Amino acid sequence: MYLFNGVLLLVALLAGGPWASAQPQTPVLQALTESLPPLNYEQDGKITGFASELLDLMAAEAGISLQKQLLPWVRAYDRATKPGDTVLYSLVRTPEREPLFRWVGPIGPRRILLYKWADRTDIQPKTLDDVRNYRIGTTLESAATKNLIKQGFVPMPTDGAASGLEQGANDEQNMRKFIAKRFDLLVSLDWAAAYNAKNAGIDPADLVPALVLDDSLNYWYGLNLSVDPDVAKRLNAALQKLRNDGRYTQLRQKYLLKAAK
Repeated sequence: MYLFNGVLLLVALLAGGPWASAQPQTPVLQALTESLPPLNYEQDGKITGFASELLDLMAAEAGISLQKQLLPWVRAYDRATKPGDTVLYSLVRTPEREPLFRWVGPIGPRRILLYKWADRTDIQPKTLDDVRNYRIGTTLESAATKNLIKQGFVPMPTDGAASGLEQGANDEQNMRKFIAKRFDLLVSLDWAAAYNAKNAGIDPADLVPALVLDDSLNYWYGLNLSVDPDVAKRLNAALQKLRNDGRYTQLRQKYLLKAAK
């Protein structure tokens, strides 16, 4: 009897002692993103899109849990650069951002174009200097906007000014402003331009690329530096597996077709 009680006591101590807390736990990441369809957006109360679904598949393969949140880009970026178990996406990997994150990816190519309406035959730029006298719609704090500012473009001082950058909260808002003729040219990811035009009831064919601004970079997932490096390794390995077994390509085709329809 004493032996039996002793065994029970030992089991109880093991269950509640430091040995229990030493058991490996599933990492939980706060996944922060913005509305940038078809890469990431909210639909029927669920955060979805190519990059979101891809992250779900990667996390499942890597044994990692996610808690997603859709925020304005400025707020998402601010939270992701403060200590915490966060992953930010879809994030352009630039030299300035390189030391700020643990990088997982790439998600896919980023092709940023300057769009005009098909009937604006008067706009025929050959270089970036040719559009300095136009009103240009772009997204606040985006890598594309920062690059334009570096090259001497300035935010419009007042609504309806003759030229400059009008910075919206996201691509969807910018598309609505573009339709309302608030500006002459629209800066947008090629996927997003087609998707947002279609959702706004506009034929994507009415949008004409006027100039390629940048096609040299990719979108990535950016893990906070306080996240265990092993988590980044597991997610990168999971992404490679998805590329190898064809699921990455299937998912990409699914969203490319959505943007084109």
